[in-house]
Amino acid sequence: MEVSAVKMVLETDTQATYRNVDSNQCPGCPSNLATKLIMNTVFQSCEQRGQKPIIFGQGCGIGRNFLQRSGIGTHDSACVALRAAMEVRGIDRPIVVIDGDGQLDMGFDDFTGAFQLGYPYVHIVCDNQSYAASGSHATGMTDMLARVSTRVTGRVGKPDGRIVMRKQPAMMIMFSGARYSATASPVHLKDFERKIINALDNPPAFIQVIAPCNMSWGYNDDQNAHITRLAVRSGIWPLWEWMGGAFRRTVPHREDRGDESLREYTKAQRRYAHLTDEDIQAMRGYVAELNNLVDRMAVAFPG
Repeated sequence: MEVSAVKMVLETDTQATYRNVDSNQCPGCPSNLATKLIMNTVFQSCEQRGQKPIIFGQGCGIGRNFLQRSGIGTHDSACVALRAAMEVRGIDRPIVVIDGDGQLDMGFDDFTGAFQLGYPYVHIVCDNQSYAASGSHATGMTDMLARVSTRVTGRVGKPDGRIVMRKQPAMMIMFSGARYSATASPVHLKDFERKIINALDNPPAFIQVIAPCNMSWGYNDDQNAHITRLAVRSGIWPLWEWMGGAFRRTVPHREDRGDESLREYTKAQRRYAHLTDEDIQAMRGYVAELNNLVDRMAVAFPG
């Protein structure tokens, strides 16, 4: 009897479905691995509380075969409708959305509107900085000077082009009704798990997770954790959280290691193979400004 690929990942006596969720993506896909870690933390935490979470998901590596989904760019309005229906019926179950960064472009009005209305749910984005499942086109989260199919020089426009900074949705949502907002890295596991639990405790909540894409970013499959660690160490992906009116870093940034780590980070990825020394200098300036902003936010909102 032939066993289908779908049946191979269904729940067995020894393994829960959410630990083995798949989306027929690339082997070792960081987005898929991050999704499994998120779901493992969500389900285990909710089980301890006697709760049964409802998970929505759609995106490159997000487990499209098994997770409930409402459609591209409409997960947040679906959560609003679901929460309203549950309240009418007296049902209280945690709702979590896990999707990719493209959803923030396609559904930003859904996203910010739902948070401003205060609907209690958690939105987690696995950010690989491109529409990686459909040709690696740029999204609003594509990092500066990164080469994608719609920015072959890493710049926008011709003939010379201009440098575009990526959006900072985790900061933007702070001022759109979020009770909790954070950036996260699966490599920093304790920090990662703690932030998911904090989000469950303080909805509406948002977490932006760095999720490198070996195909889109251009690196060897075994370098996923190394690339993620370098992103944090270089300061191009600072880790912080906003909760209870207080903003703080959760993993320190050492400026004395930043330049070396940034150079190593860019050299490890083919999407940065075109960079000149001037480009590297521009990236250093961007990283310095970004981390200065994080430090100033911590001073401005001490809680």
